[in-house]
Amino acid sequence: MWIKAHSGLTHNEHVDQLAKNSLIHGTVTKYQPSILDAFACLRIEQMKNWKTHWERLTDCIAFEDSVEINYPYVSVKCSTFFSEVYSNVHATTFSISKEPKKPGGKPKFSIMMLGIDSVSKSNLERTMPETFKWTESNMVSLKGYNKIGDNTFPNLMGILSGYNVDQLSTFCNRTIKQNHCRLIWDKFKESQYITGYAEDDCNINTFHYQRLGFLEEPTDYYYRPYFLAAETLHGTRLRRNMIYCAGPETSGERIQNAAKDFAVTFKDVPSFGLFWSNSYSHDNINMPSVMDKKMLQLLSSTEFLKALNNTIFIFFSDHGFRFGNIRFTDTGWLEERLPFIYFRFPDFFKHTYANEYNNFITNTNRLTSPYDIHNTFQNILNIGNDSYVPSWSQGCSSCHSLFAEIPENRTCKDAGISQHFCTCQGHTYIKQDHPKVIDVSKFIVYEINNILLTTEGGSLCAKYNLTKVMTSGMSEPYWNEDHKYVHFFLVMLETSPKANFEATVEAPYEEINNNISTTRINNSFMLLGEISRIDRYGPVTKCITDNAYLKKYCYCRNKL
Repeated sequence: MWIKAHSGLTHNEHVDQLAKNSLIHGTVTKYQPSILDAFACLRIEQMKNWKTHWERLTDCIAFEDSVEINYPYVSVKCSTFFSEVYSNVHATTFSISKEPKKPGGKPKFSIMMLGIDSVSKSNLERTMPETFKWTESNMVSLKGYNKIGDNTFPNLMGILSGYNVDQLSTFCNRTIKQNHCRLIWDKFKESQYITGYAEDDCNINTFHYQRLGFLEEPTDYYYRPYFLAAETLHGTRLRRNMIYCAGPETSGERIQNAAKDFAVTFKDVPSFGLFWSNSYSHDNINMPSVMDKKMLQLLSSTEFLKALNNTIFIFFSDHGFRFGNIRFTDTGWLEERLPFIYFRFPDFFKHTYANEYNNFITNTNRLTSPYDIHNTFQNILNIGNDSYVPSWSQGCSSCHSLFAEIPENRTCKDAGISQHFCTCQGHTYIKQDHPKVIDVSKFIVYEINNILLTTEGGSLCAKYNLTKVMTSGMSEPYWNEDHKYVHFFLVMLETSPKANFEATVEAPYEEINNNISTTRINNSFMLLGEISRIDRYGPVTKCITDNAYLKKYCYCRNKL
């Protein structure tokens, strides 16, 4: 038997295929008015579509202590004769098996991914010190893991699909249902794995934020209906603009409970699960601290760890914190590009695939990217099935599985990382008022305005003018792919209307102590990657409702 650890009044418990919802009597006295003489009832409700419309399947079933359930999601309410004093929604992962274990067959290793949005490794250490200490002692970190894109979508999709954003735009853009995105869990499904996906804070979900979401459930266990129910049927409580509580539980705990439930339920069959939290990290750099003890409880739970005996467990983030004052510091620039990522391998894998594991350990000190994780998943599928033909990353043809040794002299280009996000090549400071820096900054603003001019809906956005250069740096000269002697500039700037941007621009090399600018702005400069927006732009971009790319560069005219 496994009982979920909930902070509320009720919980689900299940043994094999049987499940029931029960009162937690130890918490009854905490509720006012007193519900010692109250009654509880359970209602089955089901989504009719993928938004927020619910269909009631049963009337309330009254119970005093517990009631058997056979639906994945149930709504529970406790009332006196005068008022409702408690309500919650619960999820239960019922066990199914696609393929019984074959004696003597090749082992199929499960994958469990537990993610937190917007947390660098340094910020994990600062805000979640107990969790950090445990992971450093019990897991293995990729010390050179570097992000490949600005926000969550490109960095998760590098792992889940192996494609870059430009490639994805042809078959997985914001106007297309996301079932067509060629995600790795489809490959695991085809290989007879049980698949699961959960993400909290439904408004900013990876596949729903200014995207159409899924036409059909993408995985065997898709927890979005559960989180929608928690947020819409039972109310939310915001903290730092995030849905910190959904009903009587924190959203973060709901993700943790779902991950544990999934791992325990499918501990004896191959599974692939992704469990992702936005709710306590996306909008505030210090907020992860509120979940430190809860995360430690999960990671160090004996039952959870036993359930991972045949599982490669990955604890990770997509990128560091992207907005606010910290982004104007050297530390902020570096952290934004270096998310944390830890792995834990079963002992059986370490012994049976010692060469692959030793290569992985070597690669912990090499430059790595999300594309390498994708290739590693392809490798894992092949390990469990010799006939499986790996579909290596299309976004990075030179990327590797982490089970093959990565060259020590690997470059960002080799890892599919643009120069703008690359942390390997440094730069030295140059005066913000240097003519070359001003030219580069004007070029960046020109490029932003061109995005607004050429993107549908951009007419709703104001044109920018350069106000000032905030910080500027310059690299050592080098020969580029066109055999030209160049260097790049990293610039953070402010515009009017007020917005802050950061970009990396390649320019022909000139003796920088020559204060005379001779560069033709639009003909000689080249962006190395995308332009980042580093201020909090939400309130001034509300005129853009269906295009996250345009929203990032917009300042709505109606906000002037």
